[in-house]
Amino acid sequence: MNGLILINKPPGITSFQVLTPLKKTLSPAKVGHAGTLDKFAEGLLVVLAGRYTRLVSLFTRLEKEYLSLIHLS
Repeated sequence: MNGLILINKPPGITSFQVLTPLKKTLSPAKVGHAGTLDKFAEGLLVVLAGRYTRLVSLFTRLEKEYLSLIHLS
């Protein structure tokens, strides 16, 4: 299986943990992500499967935007 999967990674889990069920489901296809999000971050995780994993370098070169919310008490 070849494809591009966009996942809204919730805070509290690692990017690797997001991939675990996908790897089991899409096995034996190769599965990888185009950039790690911090465990505490929420955001778009770009996942590539099969032959699409060759496109990782294209995604990692794209401009990224980070937003943060800081609550001071």
